[in-house]
Amino acid sequence: MNSFLTHDLNLLKFVNLQMAHPLLTRVMLIITDKHNWYPFIVIAVLVLLFLGRKLPHPGNRFVRVNPRVFILGLILCIALTDQVATFLKHNVNRTRPNRDEVVSTQLDCRLRTGGRRSFPSNHAANSAGLAVFTAIVYPPVAIPAILFTLLVGFSRVYLAVHYPTDVLAGWLIGALAGFSVWLLLHKKFKRPGITGFANMFRFRQNQLTSAPGDLWTEKVWKSLDGYMTKGYLLKGNDKLVVFIHGMGGSFLSRAELALKLRELNGYSFLLVPLRGSDGHPAKTVTGGVGEVHDILGALRFAVDSGFDNCNIVVYGTSMGGSSAIKACSLAGELLPAGIVVHGSYSSFFTAAKYRTGRAGALLLRLLMPGWAVRNLDGFKPVFWLKYLNKGCRVEYIYGDKDRVSPPEEGKLLAEHTNSEVCNVTILPGVGHPVRRNASESGFVSALSDSLNRILEKRNKGDFYEHI
Repeated sequence: MNSFLTHDLNLLKFVNLQMAHPLLTRVMLIITDKHNWYPFIVIAVLVLLFLGRKLPHPGNRFVRVNPRVFILGLILCIALTDQVATFLKHNVNRTRPNRDEVVSTQLDCRLRTGGRRSFPSNHAANSAGLAVFTAIVYPPVAIPAILFTLLVGFSRVYLAVHYPTDVLAGWLIGALAGFSVWLLLHKKFKRPGITGFANMFRFRQNQLTSAPGDLWTEKVWKSLDGYMTKGYLLKGNDKLVVFIHGMGGSFLSRAELALKLRELNGYSFLLVPLRGSDGHPAKTVTGGVGEVHDILGALRFAVDSGFDNCNIVVYGTSMGGSSAIKACSLAGELLPAGIVVHGSYSSFFTAAKYRTGRAGALLLRLLMPGWAVRNLDGFKPVFWLKYLNKGCRVEYIYGDKDRVSPPEEGKLLAEHTNSEVCNVTILPGVGHPVRRNASESGFVSALSDSLNRILEKRNKGDFYEHI
């Protein structure tokens, strides 16, 4: 053990004495003083709060991370590393080299410290916790984050306020803390939060989308209110499924699902971009109100492309399903054979109340633009269901673990549905429709059955009698 401590002291002497240089000393004194970092931390926090979802990066990693959760994670990292390091300091009770009466005479002690305890280094632990957590959440900044903690740790040894093993122990504590905090919070990073939802009505969600694959063909059409939009068509048989995604989602979320459905049933699949996402010319979402124009434009394109009304189904998830109800109620000659409504709401703010509670729904109202609140207060899919042509069949799919639109929402919509055929399917153990559960075998089977009930049992003559 004495030999190990000797090597530790010798390495400290080498860094402190052999690497000494006046310029390097000035730099290390700046780096090691935490007060010098405060302005940069404040600027970084402000940038994350206001631009955290809009920072550009080819992998789209910055855009999809909730910056407020990230800031909470940084606070937890500091709290955890500081408490653990301080606890060990008081129990190990190792004296700092610059405060040790014997060791300090062998060193160039350029920095005065208030505390006497040395093991481990709080500076190293705190900086490593922040660096590791940041590197995991934002991989593009991993190198500067790790470089930051290396410089902080090196400065503590160079200025003779810590032994090298103090810094190594601090780095280990910080790395474990950063990873632990990420494990605790990682599921929350992709949730937009109340402020994030409100901002969807103010700012474009800068999604960097790409073509879904070689099997897809790029198509361009106009929404009913004149916006030129670009979607993708997967060609199969003469039966077409038109996919309408939810708020904050992307049409690419169902590309894998489309391939599975084509393999099962041979259906064609059309991915439709909605305003506020996927490069749509209209920069913000409207919560289902304006998206009706996008859906009707896609239906016009489908009919003009040669698909027969009686062979078209609109499949909408979350907001997309609610908007599809109104669109199909107003479709007229564009009326599809049916709608599959997946996890959709009967009222936007009712869904908000389910997800965030009464206080959260009230806060959302206060944070959203006034025009959006007024529009969504008047947007009631239940109202439009009574005007839906009876020839348009409706299938409702809900997960029993859905915290945004629980099965009760589907049952309420079904009660008000004016259709000759209406079914409600409840999926056990399934939450709100998102990308990660879009291709699970149980859901694929349920969706396939719903589509089959609409498309395979449709009599063309009966359908046109209704419309």
